[in-house]
Amino acid sequence: MAELRAEPFATEWVGGPKSSTRLIAAPGADAGSYRAGVEIRLEPGVLTYWRNPGEAGAPPEFNFTASDNVEDVTVRFPTPSRIDEGGADAFGYRDEVIFPLDVKLTDPNRPTLLSLSLNYAVCGQICIPVNAQVELKLPVAAAPPDASGLNHQARLEAAAAKVPRRLGAEERDGKFLITRDLAASQPTWRLSPRGDAAAIGATDMFIESPPGWYFESRRGEEPGEFLIVEVEAPHAERRASVHATPITVTLAAPQESYEFGVALDAGRAAADGSEGEKHDN
Repeated sequence: MAELRAEPFATEWVGGPKSSTRLIAAPGADAGSYRAGVEIRLEPGVLTYWRNPGEAGAPPEFNFTASDNVEDVTVRFPTPSRIDEGGADAFGYRDEVIFPLDVKLTDPNRPTLLSLSLNYAVCGQICIPVNAQVELKLPVAAAPPDASGLNHQARLEAAAAKVPRRLGAEERDGKFLITRDLAASQPTWRLSPRGDAAAIGATDMFIESPPGWYFESRRGEEPGEFLIVEVEAPHAERRASVHATPITVTLAAPQESYEFGVALDAGRAAADGSEGEKHDN
């Protein structure tokens, strides 16, 4: 007789304009935790956005406050693609995306209700706001079985592998050199790989900055080099009061992407920023 396996943890698909959404889950590595994911499928020709949408658009908003027995949910963002949206650069995803979730339970000995209200935008010829309400009931968490019988486990692991690895200050400075280009007409910094870091083959760079600032990333002249160009800044009084501007850099690469914080001043670099996006419940 064939061995019976538990059905994978997943909600039904919730349909929306040109897209559909569901929650999937699998037990975490430790008792009292779950690995989960928000999966969005998109029709051909449309996109949805990263946490920094680029020149236009809206990032997704995840609300888990209606969950039960959930202490905390951390949403992680896979590395985006740069998409030409009518002449403007959009940062996001086509076809499908899974946002991995780290779910910390309040009481590992009780069942859990993971309840999500998700706002996201679907853009093609026009942009359409979408709201999806999804709930997933989870039994008492346990460590994954030795021979994983959960169909979604591999997919969640694959999605997590697409999330950039966070670098601390020491590792960042060992891999990359960031210097101010004083000859540039706009405030510009050069990011150059050190040593073996050139072998990562970075294909793109994305920059997140505080409100009032906007930085563009451009290809440099040397292999693996990128430019960080300040194209928008607050008015002069506020700018003069800021010693250094903290940004988050995401470097996209075929095998492993990286993310790190840096503070831009006259060429000195200091770590800044935090991992992921946290939502308290």
